[in-house]
Amino acid sequence: MDAIQSEQWMQRLASIHPSGLRHEGKLLAHDHAALVYWSRQEFLDTIVPFLVDGIRAGDLVVHIAHDEPLAPVVDALADAGIDVASAAAQGRLMLLSAQQAFAPNGRFDLEAATAGIKAMIEAAQLDGARQVRFSVDISYVLSGTPGIEDFMVLDARANDDIFPSQPFICVCAYNAARGSNHMVEDMFLTHPLVFVRGIPMANPYYQPWAQISSRADYLQRWKARYSAVASGAAT
Repeated sequence: MDAIQSEQWMQRLASIHPSGLRHEGKLLAHDHAALVYWSRQEFLDTIVPFLVDGIRAGDLVVHIAHDEPLAPVVDALADAGIDVASAAAQGRLMLLSAQQAFAPNGRFDLEAATAGIKAMIEAAQLDGARQVRFSVDISYVLSGTPGIEDFMVLDARANDDIFPSQPFICVCAYNAARGSNHMVEDMFLTHPLVFVRGIPMANPYYQPWAQISSRADYLQRWKARYSAVASGAAT
């Protein structure tokens, strides 16, 4: 699937689900959405309002960067009236690289990452946060980091063991300009919602974790696609 095919897929989503909008076109608690973007401005136009809404609502807001640098996000937050330094100092905003968030010791560990997200949600609630709001640049899956082939398992499994029961809301963004068509395919597979021209809509291509985990070919495919060796060769 090339960029043109990806765009056609998005157009089809819009036509299939004209009534699949979230409340006022925004994400709600427990939502897990994919954003496939082709330009930095498209990325900022979706991610920054999502972060701003969370900061103003009293969420713990976490932005995890990879392809898109942090500086434009910080500038856009400031332009929207957010005192970034103050929000960070108060523990209401965390700005991290994907390496810091997912592989601080140089390796991605599926169970440690899952436990870390759950612990963050629990700590945020104890600190009075309404919920935890994540935006994650999962272009990092193509980084070649050891163990990263398990990241898509985290993303898919979370739809069963984190999102339904936890005050957690997340947007996973992917830079389609990279040209990795299988990454777009897997994002549509693992996210119940997808942004279509800035609006989150129901995703008819989504498959629940119970369905994915019953198919060994999916899990084997992810290992083949995203292992350190495969990603190194692709990127």
